[in-house]
Amino acid sequence: MILSDSCWMKDYCGKYNSSIDCECKDKNIFCSKLFKLDKLYQDSLLSDIQRVHKTLYIDSDGSDREAFIRLKEIEKNIEQWVNSGNNLYLYSHICGNGKTCWAIRLLQAYLESIWYKSDLKCRVLFINVPRFLIALKNSISQQDDYINHIKENIQTVDLVVWDDIAIKTATTYEMENLLSIIDYRLNSGKSNIYTSNLFGKELSESLGDRLYSRIINLSEVIEFIGQDKRGLIK
Repeated sequence: MILSDSCWMKDYCGKYNSSIDCECKDKNIFCSKLFKLDKLYQDSLLSDIQRVHKTLYIDSDGSDREAFIRLKEIEKNIEQWVNSGNNLYLYSHICGNGKTCWAIRLLQAYLESIWYKSDLKCRVLFINVPRFLIALKNSISQQDDYINHIKENIQTVDLVVWDDIAIKTATTYEMENLLSIIDYRLNSGKSNIYTSNLFGKELSESLGDRLYSRIINLSEVIEFIGQDKRGLIK
């Protein structure tokens, strides 16, 4: 049983911070929201640290204002966006300026929008592509729970975040595996969010022409050019 005194959602749970207190607030009782979201997050493969809701601000020079405004629109309508099978490619040549944070934020927004009507099956996946490819190779010789979980759910989950999709050192075999999985999801009308530091020719050379074409031509592309993201535009 998951109790409210162990709640990791307290800092941003709308019920907890509302004028009408959550019935579980400061009480040692079961919380159905916490129970269901905890299961959905476990299945998503996000770490405990990545679960934490982050507030993101544009840089002081407003360099990514339009990108943030658009992503806020997607976040506001995330359930419809996912149900429509939309795809998003977030990239920047600069590291650490919000790509992965925004991808996770959209995943969180989706879970927040569907938890109360969802059963306890896997609904979303967060896949760090370098880790996935290493584990996939290792799973050839030994069983891997991480890979097994992905294989069992990758075709049916509503949304997958492919973090750091473009790996310059990936082999042709590894890219063919990614192509097969992503192609299946796209043909099935499933949503994907990709993050990367590459674009254009570099991205095409990394992914190969076929995977590059599927990702870029079927995704809304948003570039980040700012140096730092520490809070959300209000």
